[in-house]
Amino acid sequence: MSTGPHPTVGPGSVTMPRWPGPVMAVVGALLALFSLGAAAAALQGALEIADPAVLAWLAILGGALFVAGLLYIAVRQLRVRRHLAPERYRGPAILLLLLLVFVLATILTVPFAADAAALVLGEGELTFLGALVLLTATQAALLIVSWLLVYLPGALKALPRFPGPNPAAAVRAGLVWGVAAWLGSSVLALGIAWALERAGFVVEPQVAEQAIAVVEPWVVIVAIVILAPVAEEVFFRGIVFNAWLRERGRRWAFIGSAVLFAVIHVSVVALVPILLLGLALAWIYARTGSLLAPIVMHATVNGISVALALLVRFEVIGLPT
Repeated sequence: MSTGPHPTVGPGSVTMPRWPGPVMAVVGALLALFSLGAAAAALQGALEIADPAVLAWLAILGGALFVAGLLYIAVRQLRVRRHLAPERYRGPAILLLLLLVFVLATILTVPFAADAAALVLGEGELTFLGALVLLTATQAALLIVSWLLVYLPGALKALPRFPGPNPAAAVRAGLVWGVAAWLGSSVLALGIAWALERAGFVVEPQVAEQAIAVVEPWVVIVAIVILAPVAEEVFFRGIVFNAWLRERGRRWAFIGSAVLFAVIHVSVVALVPILLLGLALAWIYARTGSLLAPIVMHATVNGISVALALLVRFEVIGLPT
């Protein structure tokens, strides 16, 4: 079954049928949720199941259908937009890409649930492989989704080359503005944490902060100082900013990329500082025309934080009491 020409891609183009993707995604999600809910009820004794393994297989089947549905939608969007001008964004919807990132990261981390409990709750032993996967799964998912669904099919053609017109200037700008951004975001985060504590809220440490305290230092450095800035800037500035700049305008590109950047970090204390950091990263990217500048700026912010945290961990410096 095929539909007629899509109005945005010109005559002669043929699209995939629209319905299979949403149907697979909805049916898969409902099946997975039903299976997991039934399994939880069985564990609590509220439901008797002759073979609990059936629920596990149903949950896996539902998850597979859900992922297949999302991929179908993404591929269809690539096909219907492939004849747009190179100056347009010709890839899948940004929110769909981000959803696929979350799904892929979840799939990567599911086998390491015990390690997640050890890291977050302090229950059990954190393995080296588990720590490595938990710290890098989201970044790996960002890179995989970006490459397969945007860069490989050429959905963002006519972009400047990665280093930009002046790589040395981009690196200098990233370093200088990175130090300034770290100072500003640290002061703001400390102020928010102080206000929340005064209001009676318990401020829990982020997963990254917990990891720095227990994980091998080189793993922390590779994951947080190197991989995270590269993966997040490739996705949020390289794809999100440029896609929305082309399709929705400058204001949407700045605010939208910064909001999504803040959302994935899931932190009440750091939400506002990360949102402002996202705006600053978008600004330096637009100012320099180089993705290298926000990568260096992001790495500088993360690097200073990690370095100080490791110095405290190994008692080189002490925190004020």
